[in-house]
Amino acid sequence: MPKPILQIALDVPLARLFDYLSAGQAVEIGQRVLVPFGRRNQIGIVMALADSSDFPIEKLKPVTQVFSDEAPLDAEVLSLIKFSADYYHYPFGQALLAALPARLRQVAPAVARKQYLYQITGAGKQVDLESLPKRQRVLRLVLQALQTDGAQTEAALDALSGSARKAAKELVSLGYAETEQVLAVKRVPAIQETPQPALNAEQAAAVASITQEIQAFKAWLLHGITGSGKTEVYIRLMQHVLQQPNADGAAQVLVLVPEINLTPQLEARFRARLPQYNLVSLHSSLSESERLHNWQLSQSGTAQIIIGTRLSIFTPIPNLKLILIDEEHDSSYKQQDSMRYHARDVALVRAKRLNIPVVMGSATPALESWYNAMGSQVQGVSAAPSQTNKYGLLTLKQRAVTAAQLPKIDCIDTTKVNLQHGLTPQLIAGLRLRLERKEQSLLFINRRGYSPVLLCTACHWIAPCTRCSSRLVVHLGQKKLRCHHCGHEQRIPHQCPSCGDADLHPTGHGTQRLEQTLAALLPTARIARVDRDSISRKHALVEILDRVHNQEIDILVGTQMLAKGHDFPNLTLVGVIDTDSALHSPDFRASERLFAQLMQVAGRAGRADKAGQVIIQTAFPDHALFNALRSQDYASYANDLLQEREQVQFPPYVFTALLRAEAHDFALVQQFLQLAFTGARALSQHVVTYDPVRPQMERLKGMERGYILMHAHQRPALQKLLTQLVHQLRSEPIAAKVRWAVDVNPLEF
Repeated sequence: MPKPILQIALDVPLARLFDYLSAGQAVEIGQRVLVPFGRRNQIGIVMALADSSDFPIEKLKPVTQVFSDEAPLDAEVLSLIKFSADYYHYPFGQALLAALPARLRQVAPAVARKQYLYQITGAGKQVDLESLPKRQRVLRLVLQALQTDGAQTEAALDALSGSARKAAKELVSLGYAETEQVLAVKRVPAIQETPQPALNAEQAAAVASITQEIQAFKAWLLHGITGSGKTEVYIRLMQHVLQQPNADGAAQVLVLVPEINLTPQLEARFRARLPQYNLVSLHSSLSESERLHNWQLSQSGTAQIIIGTRLSIFTPIPNLKLILIDEEHDSSYKQQDSMRYHARDVALVRAKRLNIPVVMGSATPALESWYNAMGSQVQGVSAAPSQTNKYGLLTLKQRAVTAAQLPKIDCIDTTKVNLQHGLTPQLIAGLRLRLERKEQSLLFINRRGYSPVLLCTACHWIAPCTRCSSRLVVHLGQKKLRCHHCGHEQRIPHQCPSCGDADLHPTGHGTQRLEQTLAALLPTARIARVDRDSISRKHALVEILDRVHNQEIDILVGTQMLAKGHDFPNLTLVGVIDTDSALHSPDFRASERLFAQLMQVAGRAGRADKAGQVIIQTAFPDHALFNALRSQDYASYANDLLQEREQVQFPPYVFTALLRAEAHDFALVQQFLQLAFTGARALSQHVVTYDPVRPQMERLKGMERGYILMHAHQRPALQKLLTQLVHQLRSEPIAAKVRWAVDVNPLEF
């Protein structure tokens, strides 16, 4: 008899499960159910079955519906999400439901696209094809395919013949085949299979090192310069894993990418090289039905290669044998709201629990990863024994294309030349030279819009955002001022609201203004802009990139969307506009991020047999960052940064957490943070808790903000304090009046 009490996780901000009656229905752990909660019905996940409850049995309500036609979530994923919710101090029910596709969080049952799988029977294996009449050509063709492969999907039958399904049904009626309903794999246009290139010595050594230990957990850091062929290493590792016999079913591989725009090109490359394996992608650009279907293909084991952004780390993948993390340093892997998890760190936990390898690739690894790989080998830096060489380090120092060389990097001092519409003469000359040679150029400016500031030349008024501590950006084409933080928009005023003067000037450059400037300077050039404004339409980025590969674009203008991952063989010039603000940022990670960004964007140049050049416009050409960039020596620069971090006791030498709070009234934020500060100081002597402060952006989206920083030399000490502190704060009345959250291992202070 089924246990009568179901303990269910719900999407509510409470750190507990809720008891319901099963009403005699057979329910499994991990099953999706519909339950009454307050005045409405809500989706929940069954977490435990019990014979008794802490509440009177007569007060418990029965579940409204059990979605018994869906596969329950497996224990491995439930455990991983529970660990993450505990580590990042977030309500488990909210974390669990947020990890599901939107369709599974809705009341209506999820409808999956299914198809029939035709499988050969014992009798069918014994049939001699020659015994069938020759006029039944299609019947013989289908039976031969079944005898060869054992099974055929409806999609595979359609590829054989237009009448193959009818023939398969006839084989079922004869007892030669049987059917099973399975999830349908979306058919994609055939991609021509590309030949397998030869590995160079460094790539071969990397593949050999990992495959020798492929059966057990190990974290590998694949540090390869841009264009060194890290993706080819990924492909060889996937081939090795997917070809291995697996008693539990076909092996599966998860490939994490930091941003949506990197997914299509990786997907195309994997399909061209690994066409025999079912591949799906998981990211926010998919429709709700597409995402659900791909998620179900992963859950069922049908999809063997899963490419996804950070949330994909919580996808059920029953036969997961390898995790690959591309551009592991990228800050996009860190969730900045709700449960503030880091997908790379969760991936390491998942891999360790499954006893499988995880490979993290980057030309500019995160300092934490570099420290974990190098440990005591970093000159001048002390490493704790637990941190020494935690990761295996594999290095690719040469470009995969033999003729390709690293680009020449020139830093132009903008204080010593006359700029023409924000561009140096050297950069303009370089653009003209590439046009003459019919080569391509990329101009990188990490600021969208026309101009970052609308300035009154009379009183120096600057258009502010009324909801954020920021300035409104000029979008001239739309005649709008727009805040890039909260989305607030207003029309461009005809005169200064402060003094009434009509002399208002857009100041500084954004992508739109740069595009306009280039069109005036180089009227014959075919120019395309890539930023969030220009690629809002689905598939817009893919179309632009196709035009670049087809030599239909001469100059690309874009933001960080173009900085990494893209391979343009005919692109030989990269120009970098206005990066100096990051050199003097109060954010201690700013220089690390800038170096990574510039290394990545520089790596777009000269990836084939044509020499590449990078021109960086800066007022500080002798800065240590640019000296390291010119020599393209990440290791030396990273080691210098580690020495600085050790001196000031910043990560990775300490473990940090922020308690963030915001409210419309800053007095409430102050009151809450002071209460938390006092409590944290009283709870632990092993954690340093700093006074409450305001962030650089004090107001965001109309909310006044503040935070408390805590750090400790031991992770358990910090976690113990956070557990106790969060428990205390949840019972305080003031906590209900502010929006607050814990951010473990924050990327920004």
